[in-house]
Amino acid sequence: MFIIRRWNQSDISALTVYLNNKKIWDNCRDSLPYPYTNKDAEQFIQFVLNQEIQNDYCIEINQEAVGNISFIQGTDVDRYNVELGYWLAEPYWSQGIMTEALKRVISDFFLQTDIMRIYANVFAYNLASMRVLEKVGFRKCGIHQKACFKNKQFIDGHYYELLRSDFKYWR
Repeated sequence: MFIIRRWNQSDISALTVYLNNKKIWDNCRDSLPYPYTNKDAEQFIQFVLNQEIQNDYCIEINQEAVGNISFIQGTDVDRYNVELGYWLAEPYWSQGIMTEALKRVISDFFLQTDIMRIYANVFAYNLASMRVLEKVGFRKCGIHQKACFKNKQFIDGHYYELLRSDFKYWR
């Protein structure tokens, strides 16, 4: 169905095609460029190729890069926490792919690191992403009212967390 792998130079064109989609951008941080260009894809690939520890995982279907799962590690007293981010190309939505991909990647990430907690912030209107996180084992730990500014409006941020001790490892 899909494989999880590292990103590589040959993924630039697929990244440009799939991330140049406002529906994806609407559910991500504004640091993801939109419109998404070939230059943006080249910069992302260079960034992930330079990572000392793998923090970005490519989702591949039919020999094409169609999604990403990323972890951004906290600093100082938050250094054992990571923020989770992910996206999947629109043709593959609502097929259970991201749920299964997250289970695999989180298993690998917990086994390869000493991280204790993974958290995610989901915009209030992104119910599909909330369901994905809950299926993986995340629990909602709060709603920050009007905490996010996206598309020229304030929206609530739904915060989810998954502790290492609570995670059921994918086999």
